[in-house]
Amino acid sequence: MADIDVDQWRNAQALLLRSAKGARRLVVIHEAGRVLKFRHTHGQEVTGRVDTVTDPHGLARELFDANDGVVDFVVIMERRAVDAYFAQVQDAWDIDADLDVFVQGTYAALDAYSDGIVTYPGTARDTLGLQWRIGASLEDVNAAARAFVAPGTTAILGVHDGTSLWTSLVLDLDEEWKVTSITTADPSLVDIHGSRPEVTDRLVAWVEGTGKHVSLAVVADRAAADELLAARGPAKAAAFRSLLTQGQLSVGRAPEALRVD
Repeated sequence: MADIDVDQWRNAQALLLRSAKGARRLVVIHEAGRVLKFRHTHGQEVTGRVDTVTDPHGLARELFDANDGVVDFVVIMERRAVDAYFAQVQDAWDIDADLDVFVQGTYAALDAYSDGIVTYPGTARDTLGLQWRIGASLEDVNAAARAFVAPGTTAILGVHDGTSLWTSLVLDLDEEWKVTSITTADPSLVDIHGSRPEVTDRLVAWVEGTGKHVSLAVVADRAAADELLAARGPAKAAAFRSLLTQGQLSVGRAPEALRVD
């Protein structure tokens, strides 16, 4: 990460990430079934208080249903399981290992504690921490990068709101499609105001003025970005093409497969 613009980065996080920390959670912590803590993270009153946990999966579902509209999810954690999980994560840290692989491993490790760290709805792996709101798996994202971004080039993704660029990501990829640098448009170096096509062209010129080659540059309107991110599976490709046809996306650089004449 380099030369991140604070506003652009904050907006990108708001658009792309969902934080469990900001959700309304009913948290139950127990030790071998004896409840140590039973609390709503926002201090709201909840129903269904218990003193013991025998079936964490069934209890999580019952508590969620009993507090419909008050909680976004229920998490039931057995204290020793949590200690073991964090010990496993710490032991897995290797300073020479790829950071992305380590972070992915911290989420995957939750599967080994499926009875000790329980969430509802959804699994702990798909609920806790920071979760992508992109409607696609990591495998889908990697496949899309290989299909639409030339190796060793730069991809620009942006969202335009009204008369200016609202957020952007400038991603440098190596010959193996691995991201080597992440930054945003820098408003002190490139004019982010104007129509969406104008700003898209300026972004491409700005990045290529630094000696990089841009092989993909797509900037969407706010509403179009929300629609595209919400689409899942094959519907995402259909949504992209529909929005492009409707003129809600600007393409500064793209392979023929993404162009609409």
